[in-house]
This record gives sequence, C-alpha cells and structure tokens, in this order.
Amino acid sequence: MPKLSILEKNSYINILIKDNGIWVHLAYMDYNANREYILSDYTDLNALKFLLDDNVFTKEFWFDFFSNLEAVFNWNIVDRDNASIFTFRPFHDEGDGVSGVRVQIDDNQPFFQEIFNSVREFSNDVSLRVIDDRYMESLLQGLATRLAIDDLMILDMDLFDFSIFRVRTEYEKGKPTGKYIFSKSKLKWEDEISLIDSIKDTRFKAFLSADLSSKYLVNTWANFVVDRPLVVKDEILIDVIRSYATIQNFSIFRDNKEKIQSFGKEYTKNALIITGNISRVLEKSKTLLSIIDGLELTGSFDAYFDQELKTIAFGKSLINATESTDIILTRGSITPKYTKVIIPNIKNKISNKVILSGKVQSLEMDETDFYVLSSQYTFLKLPKHKEKLVISASFREGAKSWPLGEKELEYVSVPGVSEIDSILFDFRSRPIIYGPDAYSNKIKLKSWINDN
Repeated sequence: MPKLSILEKNSYINILIKDNGIWVHLAYMDYNANREYILSDYTDLNALKFLLDDNVFTKEFWFDFFSNLEAVFNWNIVDRDNASIFTFRPFHDEGDGVSGVRVQIDDNQPFFQEIFNSVREFSNDVSLRVIDDRYMESLLQGLATRLAIDDLMILDMDLFDFSIFRVRTEYEKGKPTGKYIFSKSKLKWEDEISLIDSIKDTRFKAFLSADLSSKYLVNTWANFVVDRPLVVKDEILIDVIRSYATIQNFSIFRDNKEKIQSFGKEYTKNALIITGNISRVLEKSKTLLSIIDGLELTGSFDAYFDQELKTIAFGKSLINATESTDIILTRGSITPKYTKVIIPNIKNKISNKVILSGKVQSLEMDETDFYVLSSQYTFLKLPKHKEKLVISASFREGAKSWPLGEKELEYVSVPGVSEIDSILFDFRSRPIIYGPDAYSNKIKLKSWINDN
C-alpha cells in the first residue's frame, strides 16, 4: 500500500477484539488544522457468553454493529443501496467516511475462528490482523525505538490471564547495538471453575486486609468472576481483587524471575504499559501496589495506563509515522498521561522521617511544596495544567535513585506530548512482608498508603 501524505485529512477505524470485549477506535487527523483525536467505544461480550455456542458472530452481527457505530460516533461510516448491499463510505471529510477499517483479534479470544471467519464473510474491505506473541514483540521493539525507551514492558492484567512482554536495548561496551532482547511471561486459567477455585489457595488470605470467612470469600469472588463488572465500588471486593492481582503477579515473577527482576534498575529510560480489566477495576494506586509487590520491583519507570488499548490498536501507526499506510498519528493521541514511579535505594531502615522534599512549579499556578515520609507508599496527584509543569525534588537520609545514585530529581510535564498526571513514591523498606493475618495487613496498608 502507498504511504500517506502528511498533509491529507484522514480517518481510520480500528476494531480490537480481546478478552471478551470489542474496542473500537476511530482516529481522525487534519495536519493543516492541527486537529487530531481518537473516538473510542467499548462493547462487553460477556453478556453474550451463554449465546456464543449459537454462533452470534455472523454477517448480520457486523451489519448491526457498524450501523450502531454510526450513531455512537455521529459519523457516516457505511453506504447501503436498495438491495441492502453494505459498503464502507469513502472518506470525504471530518464526520463523513473512512479511509479504511482494520479488525484485530487476540489469539486468546474465545471463539477466535468463528469471529475471524465472520469478518471475512462480512467484507473483503476489512483488513484482518491477529494479535499474537510475534505481533507484541514487533510492537514493543518499534515503540521502544520510536519513544527512545531502553527498557519497555507491557503488563496485561486480565481476569483469566496475566501476560508480560518485555524488550530491552542490547548494549555492548556502553553503546547500543541496535538489537533488542525480547522475553514473555504468562499465567492463565482455563475456565471459570478453575479461576473461582484459585481463591482457595492459602496464599490468597495472606494478602487480604479484610477478615472474611471462607464461604463469604468464595461467594464474593465467584460473583465477580461470573459477572465481570467493569466498575467496582465495594471496598471488600476491591481488597479481594487486589490480593488476586498481587498473587498473579508474584506467581509470574516466581516462575520468570530472570526475565523481570532487573526492570527499573538497569537503565535510565524505563516504561511500563498497563492494560487489562483488573487494572481498570483497581485504578492506578492499588494496581501499582499489586504490581510492585507482586513483581518485587524497585528503581524508577514511567507507568502508562492504557485502559482503552490504543497502544495495541494504533501503536504501529505511531511507529511508522509518515511511512504509515493507515493514518498518521502523533504520540499525544496514543500514549496516555502517565505516572512517574520512584522506588529509591534506601540502605538503612528509617522510620517516620522526611526522606524527600520537592516542589511543583508552573506559569499558570502558584508554587506548591510537597514532602514524602519514609516507610510510606505515597501517590501524589498533580494539578491539571495547560502549560509546562516542572517537578523538582531532593532525597534526604542517604536515599538515592536507581541506577545512577542521583540525589536530585527533576521532571517536566508537557501537556499533549509527554504529560505526567501523578507521581508514586514508594519508600517502604524492602523486602515487603505481608501477613501473618488480615488484621496485620490492615494495619500495614493503613501505615503504608498515603493517597493525596
């Protein structure tokens, strides 16, 4: 396919089918008007799980799907004639037509073959792609190069399976060789019964902070597994999910320690992209707590919460830039605002002392001071900003950053380009120890967590 002109208006639809859900992204770019955005919509397929044996995915399913999509996006996508022949409307202008449609199907998606065949039967104008390990390796290598990241890891936290994909820049005599080291680690439950039974693992209660009877715990977990809600407000259920996520991450780390243990400490430019329905339910602070404690992470990295899977959907467009054949997109549309994670090197146990002090500065607001105590897990939300925001801080009590041992930190948040919306300072003493019971964990979590 010919590459696109950067000066041409363009719109493109990407449909990603993964983890019993359909993510649709309609991307639009008008370089001359400096206008670029991605519209998103999600369809939960779990409601259809009792009907999937009846072959829900037919040509008619996709006819209805795209018809409904026009209303959701307020965008003319399809043309129909009197004979009910269905074609995609060529791109004319913003809100009118698309230049192409791509469907990506995760290779672990239930009824993969039925879905694949139904798309093929529906239209020859749809480009079909499979999301497998080879695709993820190619995506990570391209993103690492494009974004100048030395160590890039994707952690996909889905209910039934946790997956980690990682690429590291290969160095020789202090210089990059142009090659990458790729690794993958996975943990998967085959069905609902085995996943529900996993709650009986004795390690599960070791991470809980709520004292629950075995019957109540099993019932609570079973209802969550069966219903799979996208939003959870019940604090007890959130605690159960956090415990599950921590155990899943720890199990992956235990079985793949050599692939994971150096993350955050070996390079200066590290990033973690977090996806999956578990991270969506737990939200940022508790998700990061389960990751840091489960994977036993230290050091520093940027954490991107990609809840809408835009990185997978349009990551290749960002990588290819002006050589793209679907749509030309910039970083600001695809990579979300991120969290700076700082887990320093603290040699001695220090209790209840200020171990870091800093300030936040911007032309649009007054200067704000902040400080962080030792032995705390502090999640600092930054103020919303339209201008550049400068965050500077200094370590105390001998604490230093990884891997260079710096005592001073400075970060710049640039809206629309590389925007920081929060910073996590984890200054708890290592190793992190849970237990021996729920009451002890409740006390520990209360003393650790400081969410502003």
